[in-house]
Amino acid sequence: MNILAMETSGRVLTVALSSKGHCIELIINNELDYAQSLMLAVASVFKQSEIEPVDLNLVACSAGPGSFTSLRIGMATAKGIAKGAACHLKAVPTLTLLAARRENWPGIVVPIIDARKRRVYTAAFQNGKRIRDDQDIALNEFLNSLSKKSAILATGPNAEIAEGYERVTIDRLSTYGRGAAMIDMAKTAYERDGPDPLDIGPIYLRASEPEIVSMSKGFSSRKFPV
Repeated sequence: MNILAMETSGRVLTVALSSKGHCIELIINNELDYAQSLMLAVASVFKQSEIEPVDLNLVACSAGPGSFTSLRIGMATAKGIAKGAACHLKAVPTLTLLAARRENWPGIVVPIIDARKRRVYTAAFQNGKRIRDDQDIALNEFLNSLSKKSAILATGPNAEIAEGYERVTIDRLSTYGRGAAMIDMAKTAYERDGPDPLDIGPIYLRASEPEIVSMSKGFSSRKFPV
């Protein structure tokens, strides 16, 4: 199966292409400049491969939570490529992806994304199973709600936020290299549940700043999938 994956939830862009048993992965610390770098990265991995976009079977993208703008750009790009290549789309939940390949940790795995306003996007996993839903919450409140008997592995692009908390180990290798894991997760989810519809939207745990302003002024706002 030929799979293109684009992880666009935060400051580090990852684009990976899997074909014929090989995986090409490109990682760019682009400070959220996805409008400029995403399609260049996609073109680069295809240039290094032996296939063309029309040979794709599946396009995977970040489902969120994460940066509002980068998630929208990533998902819109994935939809456009999937439509143009006449292949299927699969959106991969970001926090689940960040916890992937940490199943052997003898405790609780906590992926962390900085949500600003002294809050984080986070969840909790144990032995490869989700034990807490995605949340937009203060980190100390979330960590204090977990079992006091379990060691905690903080992982993800902003794991260092948990530095100094009791029982917490920082996963120093978690910032980069999520492309191969994303491809595996997308393939497994696709084979289990089938493709996602092209009208799927990102997972947002809160409204964006413009939408918060609109709501404060009494304007209606759309609902967010959670």
